[in-house]
Amino acid sequence: MTATTVAIPDSPRPNGALLRAFGYLRPHWKLTAGAYGMMFLIDAISMINPLIISWIIDHTIIKQNMGMLSLAVGGLLALVVVKGVFTYFEGRWTEVASQNVAYDLRNELQRKITLLSFSFHDQAEAGDLLSRTIQDVERIRFLTGRATFRVIEGTVLMIITAVVMIVLNWRLGLLAIAAMPLLVYQSIRFGKRFRPLSLQIQKQLSVLTTRLEQN
Repeated sequence: MTATTVAIPDSPRPNGALLRAFGYLRPHWKLTAGAYGMMFLIDAISMINPLIISWIIDHTIIKQNMGMLSLAVGGLLALVVVKGVFTYFEGRWTEVASQNVAYDLRNELQRKITLLSFSFHDQAEAGDLLSRTIQDVERIRFLTGRATFRVIEGTVLMIITAVVMIVLNWRLGLLAIAAMPLLVYQSIRFGKRFRPLSLQIQKQLSVLTTRLEQN
């Protein structure tokens, strides 16, 4: 039995769609703020570490001050432990907030679908509805959670790293920064090539789910 095409048209993507998706984070702003606070603390520790290592080399190893070296190494280990604790809470709060967004979305979708007319359900394929709700909700969950978080974290970390490199050695720092635009360009290019493939995979999953539902 062949599956009919989906009766649900692709909805337009206005500029406010992203803001609407992030609006679901509003009830969970405390978790989101806590996760981003942990992110900035982790990035601050990442910025301090190379400065401490540089100080250790200049003031303890070269001068052979073993007592100060032991204290400095102990301080580095303490920072690693603190960073690990911050990373745990960062990941936990980010995931809890995004899962809450997915939970709210599923409830809203369920209410919306049950209010639709019988003619809509006669024309729409159940498999396509399942595929769209599962895939789209998962994408919004990932967008409001790890995806945006990693983009902001990567941007902040890139800026901090550039500042630290320039402070330590401005020539090598500028040389490393010169390669960053190329990395950004390659990332954007990959995203443009990957998006059509992702949409095609979603359509194929919709067809497969519809065929399984009909058989």
